[in-house]
Amino acid sequence: MRKALAVRHIIGGSGRTDLIALLNEVATAVGSKRHVDEVLDAVVGSAKRVTDTSKAILCLFDEWASPGGEPVVAAVRGRRDEFPESWWSAELERLAPLAIEAGQPIVEMLPSHDAWFLTAPVRIGPDVLGVIAAINSKQARFTEEQIAFFATLATFAATAIESARLAEETQFVLLASERERIAREIHDGVSQSLFGVSIGLEVARRQVGRDPAGAAVRLEEMQEQVAGCLAELRRVVYDLRPLKLQELGLVGAIEYWLSEVTVGRGPSGRLEVEGEALPLPARTEACLYRVAKEAVANVVKHSEAQSFVVRLSYLGDSVRLEVTDDGHGFRPEEALERAEGGDSLGLKSIRDRVEAERGRIDIRSVPGEGTAITVVLEAAEA
Repeated sequence: MRKALAVRHIIGGSGRTDLIALLNEVATAVGSKRHVDEVLDAVVGSAKRVTDTSKAILCLFDEWASPGGEPVVAAVRGRRDEFPESWWSAELERLAPLAIEAGQPIVEMLPSHDAWFLTAPVRIGPDVLGVIAAINSKQARFTEEQIAFFATLATFAATAIESARLAEETQFVLLASERERIAREIHDGVSQSLFGVSIGLEVARRQVGRDPAGAAVRLEEMQEQVAGCLAELRRVVYDLRPLKLQELGLVGAIEYWLSEVTVGRGPSGRLEVEGEALPLPARTEACLYRVAKEAVANVVKHSEAQSFVVRLSYLGDSVRLEVTDDGHGFRPEEALERAEGGDSLGLKSIRDRVEAERGRIDIRSVPGEGTAITVVLEAAEA
């Protein structure tokens, strides 16, 4: 017999306190995971452990499946020889639509295996992501407290899964943007320079017989261009190797980058540090480091500035990064519009990185009066 149970405030006194403590524990365990697979495993592990079930199962709808399609098993916890998949998968296929239609957990006693089957929809508002289920023996009927927890866990799981999905999509977008930026740098810089070198070498080859001195001058020019190409390649390769961040720390890595990016050309720059340096989460450090690199690279390549300053300020519960220059400036609104169209990739990369870390970004620039980019991130894990 199937029974639909509405989730009510059914826990009083210490029972309610225990449930809140358990939910906080689950939130901590699940919230610390970064990838979708890790979140799925943490949700199912928490469901099994806290409700003391024999088996816990999380199924999600394939994002490409048509409405009403069957959910795909995403994670399972429990012994293989207890309640085999050949049995529970068929039961879940039958019970999942009923739980989704009810919009709340349902419990059914299944005499074929003397087991209780608890199923709850995993949903965000009207959007159903899938179902989460738990199986117990006939002797271990689910309590109302466990069912209430299961309903709350299902809601929390939907939010955690969707957040992890969005985070992974953001990382993919950043990676694609990074690849496009590097490809453009190589095309606009190194490849164009090498093309010029190849033409110069051909001229020198034809010139060497009739004008050795002129050919020697030409070869010397080519040597300088090759040296410039090597320096540019070194900067591109360095940009792919954030090992300096681990080796030197955030301050040391930014200082090293400033010395690298300005060698042999461009404006003079300096780093200023304000406040007492605090240990930051790895993701926060990586974001600040990448933003500093991108912003400084834009200054060196495009601003025609004479000087710039990178200011890193530790503010206790947050950290602020400012990059200011005295270059020709631009109109931020127009630049952001171009960024959406595929231009201004550097500015788009900075904005995407900061938004991915839930930080704040402010871009102030006036043509002829320089630019100031300010980024603020939380100093502790959210």
